[in-house]
Amino acid sequence: MVYIPAATYRLQISPKFTFKQVQEIIPYLHELGISTIYSAPFFCSRPGSEHGYDVTAPYDINPDVGSKQELRQIAGELKERNMGWLQDIVPNHMAYHPSNVWLMDVLEKGPQSHFYTFFDIDFHHPDFAGQVMVPFLGDTLEEVLKQNQLQLKLNEKGITINYYDSAYPLSVSSYRTLLQEIQPASGESDRSNLVQQFLNDLALFESEDSISPAAWNNFKKKLYNNEQLRQELQGFVQNISNDSGRLQLLLQQQHFILCHWQETEKRINFRRFFTVNDLICLRMEHPEVFEQYHQFIKQLVDQGMLQGLRVDHVDGLFDPSTYLKRLRKLAGPEAYIVVEKILEGEEQLPERWPIEGNSGYDFLAWVSNLYTSGSGRRKLTQIYSRLVPSAAKNYEQLVFEKKMFILKDQMQGELQNLMRLLQERHLIPLDPEDEWRRALAILLCAWPVYCIYGNRLPLSRDEMQVVDKAFEEAHLQAPELQEYFQELHKLFTLQPGDTEQAIHDKLYFVMRSQQYTGPLAAKGVEDTTFYNYNRLISLNEVGNSPDIFHLNDDEFHERMLYRQRVYPHSINATATHDTKRGEGARIRLNVLSELPDEWETNVQDWIERSKKYTTKPSINDLYFFFQTLVGVLPLNGQADESIVERVQEYLQKALREAKVKTGWSEPNEEYEQAVQDLVRQLLLEDKEFMDTFRPFFQKVAHYGWIYALCQALLKVTCPGVPDIYQSCELWDLSLVDPDNRRPVDYELRQQYLKELKEQEQQGPESLHQQLLENPDDGKVKLYLLYKVLNRRRDLQPLFDFGDYVPLQVQGTHKHRILAFARHHQGQWGIVVVPLLLVNLISAQELPIGEEVWEDTAIVLPEGAPAAWQHVFGQSSLQANGSLPLAEVLKTFPVAFITATTL
Repeated sequence: MVYIPAATYRLQISPKFTFKQVQEIIPYLHELGISTIYSAPFFCSRPGSEHGYDVTAPYDINPDVGSKQELRQIAGELKERNMGWLQDIVPNHMAYHPSNVWLMDVLEKGPQSHFYTFFDIDFHHPDFAGQVMVPFLGDTLEEVLKQNQLQLKLNEKGITINYYDSAYPLSVSSYRTLLQEIQPASGESDRSNLVQQFLNDLALFESEDSISPAAWNNFKKKLYNNEQLRQELQGFVQNISNDSGRLQLLLQQQHFILCHWQETEKRINFRRFFTVNDLICLRMEHPEVFEQYHQFIKQLVDQGMLQGLRVDHVDGLFDPSTYLKRLRKLAGPEAYIVVEKILEGEEQLPERWPIEGNSGYDFLAWVSNLYTSGSGRRKLTQIYSRLVPSAAKNYEQLVFEKKMFILKDQMQGELQNLMRLLQERHLIPLDPEDEWRRALAILLCAWPVYCIYGNRLPLSRDEMQVVDKAFEEAHLQAPELQEYFQELHKLFTLQPGDTEQAIHDKLYFVMRSQQYTGPLAAKGVEDTTFYNYNRLISLNEVGNSPDIFHLNDDEFHERMLYRQRVYPHSINATATHDTKRGEGARIRLNVLSELPDEWETNVQDWIERSKKYTTKPSINDLYFFFQTLVGVLPLNGQADESIVERVQEYLQKALREAKVKTGWSEPNEEYEQAVQDLVRQLLLEDKEFMDTFRPFFQKVAHYGWIYALCQALLKVTCPGVPDIYQSCELWDLSLVDPDNRRPVDYELRQQYLKELKEQEQQGPESLHQQLLENPDDGKVKLYLLYKVLNRRRDLQPLFDFGDYVPLQVQGTHKHRILAFARHHQGQWGIVVVPLLLVNLISAQELPIGEEVWEDTAIVLPEGAPAAWQHVFGQSSLQANGSLPLAEVLKTFPVAFITATTL
């Protein structure tokens, strides 16, 4: 039977939060109601990595994080508590770094490396003569040589070319060149024989198809340990380092070519993660790569240390469907497997995959859209259009334009590689090349989802719908290229007369192209458009889209029913390490959709006030900044030095991601400084501004924290596995990484939980009153999670297998309530959350009691029991076909009630 977590807790395990610290908080997590630790990658990674996605050795645990013995101890303790471990793995890419042994072996041995085909490198690229790019120079190679910034160095690991802190291994053939240079022409027969002996050994290596890493390392160590040759070689390599001409000749003998980091924007011969040069992709579609990469992972699963796997960036793989079948076979039928997958619009996760679901971005979006007012869409659009006419264009058109910008500015090399693939396989004519290239570029940017997963022709009906939609958009963007699009469309279909080779070539192009539509979407949308289109930035979120805006309660129920039917154990996330802002900040900002007129009045005033300090920031950037302030400040509205620094760092990243006034490659420091100064001036030095800002902020924040409770309850009780991102058991007002990886104060959380359990003994009504009157510290959210997670764990079959039953609401405020039941055999649970409260209660009121809810009631389904028990408290409810909201929400603004007919 598949291991299904009751609830996961995501930990950003790193050198700053190690296995020892994990072990310390296990009792707290168990007490909170967590069943499964959900860990960031803990494998060996790039030195100093804080996130672990830049893996250098998937076959070992990062010693800065902990040891296998410590993981085994943790696994033992988890087992005693009936808990488990869900591990994030990174099959798409590894770090392009000297500590990546597999990659350095390729750089050193070329085709004789066992790992030569492991990485997605095109050694036949016409521009590079069999050498792979090493794109980390700060200038051109010519200039770097002129500045004498490259140094040859010899140590027991061999001879390397060093550029500052990076060292790249010299090719095997280079050793022959160097040894022959130091071999005496005549005389000194002992030394000559010694050198010849090494040359003879070298000849054996040169004749082998695959050079053994162990044997080669012994050769280098033996060479280094010979004191006489070592001294001569050290002197010789130093002479070469000081002679740019000779050094350049030596560089030509390498299996790699050093180049400026920006060169990859125009041409590239390896696949990278998005546009990140120092993450090189793997050919995971090759069985030998899959097996070797997952060997250690399999060992940990087989030994019972991991109960589940979360696959990072499944869209980057050449053939995700086959990969997941292999992973399921490797991990076994009991392993819980989910994938990181960003779904666009109405896109659904492929139902045929042998997995439990995805990592929860879809759920995050649905809850956010449920708490965004549909009526606010038009007003906020008008406000944004008035303030920022240039930015408030059609969103989908902006997305297309930003994708084109990324393709032209940063991914020209990838586009050219796809073009060459088409030409070499005779899938398109060679001429007119410019028109074909433009048509291909437009098609890639018109792709409506990250990618499709077809691994055979003909593609499925759903896949062809995506393809056809992409071509429709491409035609709208460039109708003059219609004949080229018609020919490209044929590549996605079977045509009469297609030979077996033609079908193979077409399919290869289709699958290869999908490894670039994903990065285009990620860079063009998440990392560019989301920082340009600022109508309501809470919707600019991974997995969400400003185009969706709002879901009504019926639409939300539809999605939950589908989820329950297809992937009932997919993760329910509301915050992740990738989200653009914390779950509390996002849900709070959604309140602006209920207060558009007040928002407009206030933000216009704040923009005017900012001009006394600087007129440099654009109105669009100021609009983004003031929304950020609304989202990030604590409930009391007080700003301190730490808030200022966090906002300053965040805005620098946001402005560079927007790529309008500044950018990563060419920062506009004057513009960035003006914005950073403005943050300090407004928050710490301008009392008048804060006096005008705080009243509106506190109104928004009041509704925001109530919605945050709703969001938390829905996450734990809707179909799926709830995930708590580290620290989010209290209010989460964090910003994008690295802000959301700040240290977590677990001592404070444990103290709060202890206090809550003690206070609960004095009576739930009194506790509710205390928590609701003093929400600033977030204890009210911790209380909710503690109660619901523990009740969920007690009733796990109800949530693992129970039906999802939308409930009807009747009475005056029926449109302001979402209610559903979970039902399995004799167990029942009902969940009730209020919706869109701004026009129902004031900013000083709570949505509780008869004064608010009047005659509103929940209609119970046929066969439901009459006696119910509050999870938040100990009171009972007696139903007579319906439950009055005044009783259900008597002392707490959300409700979870349970019953049994057993």
